[in-house]
Amino acid sequence: MANYIEEYCARIRRGGIAGIAERPVTVDRDGTYVMEYVPFEHRNPGARLVLVSTTPGHTHARLAAATTDELLRAHSPGRVIQRENKRRVELGGRLVRPNLIRMLDHFRVPELIGMPHGAALWNEGFEHIQPMALLPYVTTRRGLVFDGPFDELVDVPMLRAAFEQQFLARLAEVSPRALYVALGRTAWAGLRHAANTGTLAREQLLGMMPVPARAGSMVRYFLREIAERDLSPNDPVRHRIAWLDAAHEEMEAGVRRMRDAAAAEAQTRRLIA
Repeated sequence: MANYIEEYCARIRRGGIAGIAERPVTVDRDGTYVMEYVPFEHRNPGARLVLVSTTPGHTHARLAAATTDELLRAHSPGRVIQRENKRRVELGGRLVRPNLIRMLDHFRVPELIGMPHGAALWNEGFEHIQPMALLPYVTTRRGLVFDGPFDELVDVPMLRAAFEQQFLARLAEVSPRALYVALGRTAWAGLRHAANTGTLAREQLLGMMPVPARAGSMVRYFLREIAERDLSPNDPVRHRIAWLDAAHEEMEAGVRRMRDAAAAEAQTRRLIA
């Protein structure tokens, strides 16, 4: 793979945030789809929870440029720039991160890896998580951030190659005991594909939550803060209720399964001791 991060940092040094916005580092394009680089390479080898999205978006790109510019001005080394992009930028932002933390806390997912709450995952617990994307480059379709189904992703050779090389191949770097949570139906389909091909064990898939970037009532409905009767007649969430309910039930079952397995393992250790 080309050393995109060096060119990315060089453009920010020369032109700042505006410079990289005007001349992003293009990884590939095919006329309809374009992939632009943002730092994503950092890995936490001991990660026990993997949060999988589909692709970074425009907000991510802006936050990555601002974070990288700040770190370059502070003369931070490359490894720090990569780590801080993963910690502060990926699944970050004023809407995404709070919604994500609320959903993780709702199911008490952080407790499965010994963390007290979701906010700790990006602070003292950061080494225990690994954010990843099926397409780690900012991927757009006719200028809009790609939000198509998984079938579309694998049908486009350029996107399929990025998925296989930058997501599937990198799963080998993650602990085989790690748990996986998908953010959105496309990410969930990508994880099920990995399980179907034997790249992941099915037991590692905890479940799916909606994309936390969604504004409006979807996250609130998913978290049971509002009911169907509270939705306005033209709220698009009404057309998503079936899969949101199924996803909520599956997440509850996945967390319960892991809690039961941990309790059984602890009981076995006590009996042996």
